[in-house]
Amino acid sequence: MSIPETDDRILSIRIRESDQSAFKELYLRYYEAISRYVWYRLRSREQVEDLVQEVFTRLWSHRSRLRPDKSVKAYLYRTASNLIVDRYRKRGSETAFLSEVKSPVTDDSEETDIRLSMEAAIACLPPKEKTVVMLSRYEGLKYQEIADICHISVKTVESRMTKAFRRLREELDDQ
Repeated sequence: MSIPETDDRILSIRIRESDQSAFKELYLRYYEAISRYVWYRLRSREQVEDLVQEVFTRLWSHRSRLRPDKSVKAYLYRTASNLIVDRYRKRGSETAFLSEVKSPVTDDSEETDIRLSMEAAIACLPPKEKTVVMLSRYEGLKYQEIADICHISVKTVESRMTKAFRRLREELDDQ
């Protein structure tokens, strides 16, 4: 067990006991990572801020249900993912919702073109594959952490990653 996991478990216990300083510490530790994850899914600064605040509000509201033996990091990502899915449902479909998403600011460099092509290809992935790719590549999570967040096995994560990379290769080869 690494030190941050141990710290997270201690913070979970303290948060369960309504320790606001522990909550603030956890908030500061994960705010940027959760924001990045949400940004890659929504591409809207206002929606990102609203959704991330909702993630932490839910954590505080349901603090009595926190289980120190479970990863609070996984809880945060899972909550964010569930809230994103809820937003997609409210908007009708993910495809319709993604058509409203703002595209990032670009410059003329080849690196930016490659990055934008990759992001566009990732946006076209099926939702389950897109989620595992984003958690792995953009957030740097291990397969076990992704499995915990998505409530799937590590083998399923591996399978989805393999399918996603196959699709990305095909999509990018066609360009």
